[in-house]
Amino acid sequence: MIRKSAIFGISLCLSMTVMALYQPSEAATYQPLDSDFKYVEKRIAEPLKGRSGYWVYHLKVCATDHSLAIAEVVLKSDMEIIYQGVNKIIPKGDCSYYGAVMKAKDGKTLGYKITQKHEAVEQILAYKQGKPSVSLSEISRYRFILNVY
Repeated sequence: MIRKSAIFGISLCLSMTVMALYQPSEAATYQPLDSDFKYVEKRIAEPLKGRSGYWVYHLKVCATDHSLAIAEVVLKSDMEIIYQGVNKIIPKGDCSYYGAVMKAKDGKTLGYKITQKHEAVEQILAYKQGKPSVSLSEISRYRFILNVY
């Protein structure tokens, strides 16, 4: 029993030493999202009053020429990512609003990605056929949002 405890203690100390010595060479670089969804009518990014480093970020999405089936809205800044699984249909002529209070160094780094339901289903099917275009975590998220298993 004492021998097992000693081996465990030594291995714990060695692993903590290795972790303490490991320093990543570069910080992760910020990759902005492609924010080019043509149905976004208004995009508002303004600093939150009284809180430095926080921004109020709003999107107004309007279905102008046909109904939109939205699966997910991803809001991203240089400091955080917010996934909003909405699974909602916006009827033609109506609008829907999405947003969050986000941490960001600058309002110019705020971006969004809107995934429609048909895009999510296509990616799930491509993954099942062995032609994945996105990661397994995205596929799992789409399956959960759309309740498809």
